[in-house]
Amino acid sequence: MTTTEGPIDVVLVASSPWSAELSDDDLNLRTAHALAERLGGRYDVIVPAGVARPGRIDRDPVHVHRVEVRSRPGFLLAAQRALRELRDPWAPPRRPPVVVSSDPLAALAVESSRFRHRYPHLVHIQGEVLTPGPRYGGPVKRWTLSAASRFVVRRASAVRVASRSLENAVARITHRPVTFIGNRVDTRVFRPADGPVTGPDRSDAIMIGGLHPAKNHRTVVHAWARVVRSRPDAVLTIIGDGPRRSALEALINCLGLTANVRLLGRMSQAGLLPLLRGARCLVHAALTDGQPRAVLEGMACGLPVVCSDLPGHREIVPPGAGLLVPAEDIAAWTGALTTVLGDPERAAAMGRAGRAYVVEHHDFEANADRMAELIRRVAAAVPQPVS
Repeated sequence: MTTTEGPIDVVLVASSPWSAELSDDDLNLRTAHALAERLGGRYDVIVPAGVARPGRIDRDPVHVHRVEVRSRPGFLLAAQRALRELRDPWAPPRRPPVVVSSDPLAALAVESSRFRHRYPHLVHIQGEVLTPGPRYGGPVKRWTLSAASRFVVRRASAVRVASRSLENAVARITHRPVTFIGNRVDTRVFRPADGPVTGPDRSDAIMIGGLHPAKNHRTVVHAWARVVRSRPDAVLTIIGDGPRRSALEALINCLGLTANVRLLGRMSQAGLLPLLRGARCLVHAALTDGQPRAVLEGMACGLPVVCSDLPGHREIVPPGAGLLVPAEDIAAWTGALTTVLGDPERAAAMGRAGRAYVVEHHDFEANADRMAELIRRVAAAVPQPVS
């Protein structure tokens, strides 16, 4: 008998660490709670410990299992071990859980585990992982990523994709059900400021993301040096940390921008929100990306966005909500930033259009409903155990 009556349990495997603090406003934790509430079951999560201490954290009905990981192969083994060690409360008549993986590496850990032989598997696919370009690394790394991604979408019970272009690409290589559900933003939290913002929270542009080469901060800083020639007081705020911090600091000093560019490091949502609301535009210059949440959050806050011209960005930045720029064209970035900062009325109209788009297509609650319904469909494809 196939039915979706009764609670549905979920086991999520993700290859990226969750926040060490796991505060109540953490988006991953909030999403897990939202899905557990809608599905009525328990929600187990297996993630690398990262900077946190390995072990289990119980936030009923969410249970986070942090595993110690030193490498990608190490994650595969640790995730499989954690799956084996999960207490198995799923004996009949309780419904089998749906296993969800957040990326190809996590999906590979699931598909190569004994756990997978017993339970259905829903895999998330984001970014250009089916046909990765040079920004993903050397030929061997790109081939491995592509092969792993294609393997898991063919093997998994169902696939969730974050973009329409991925929906078409995945559907061409698998007979499994493929469903588009965009990334999520809490539009009640990420919203425009109630009034004018002044003081240290105010800036002309803001960038959010790890300080990695693929995020392309270098191009924007070079463009900002040109913007400053006509707007000497212009301030760019950069949120994030990573291996390129020292090189970026050196570039800022070399260009004489220490008064015009702020590197604020990693920041909690509570610290980030006033800075987002106090900016005049959001900049996202990534060389490769899917549907970056930072862009959607900026649009939800009513900011015009200036983004690199990538397929994923074209999907989430509708006409009139921002400007798309060739990723490494410094002159084009200078022109786009100057345009947005020099025309407040146009920038405000872009911000309104962007927020309207995010509210309609990427709202947290609406997307949680869509995701819960997808999990129900995956669960319904498995016969209900009989006691």
